[in-house]
Amino acid sequence: MNQNEFIKNLAVRLNLTQAETKKLLKSAIDTLTEVLDQDITVTLPGLGTFNTATTKRRKSFSPHHDQMLMLPPKRTLRYSPSSTIKNELKSKHI
Repeated sequence: MNQNEFIKNLAVRLNLTQAETKKLLKSAIDTLTEVLDQDITVTLPGLGTFNTATTKRRKSFSPHHDQMLMLPPKRTLRYSPSSTIKNELKSKHI
């Protein structure tokens, strides 16, 4: 499912226009991004938990240059699904 299909499906469920739904979704994503940028954990019941983590500086081998490189630390996004969504997906038959 791509973004347009998701917005169309969500608009039908919320009884909104696709333009309103797209604006709502963009606002929710922007808010989530701003909060995560402040290193605050976000928990959405029924969906899961989003947080940021910083990886350590580490060594890596570059076959192109045939040498070891030091990779700098970086921030990454972590997601942990809620037990509700895990159980829902497990109960569905393939």
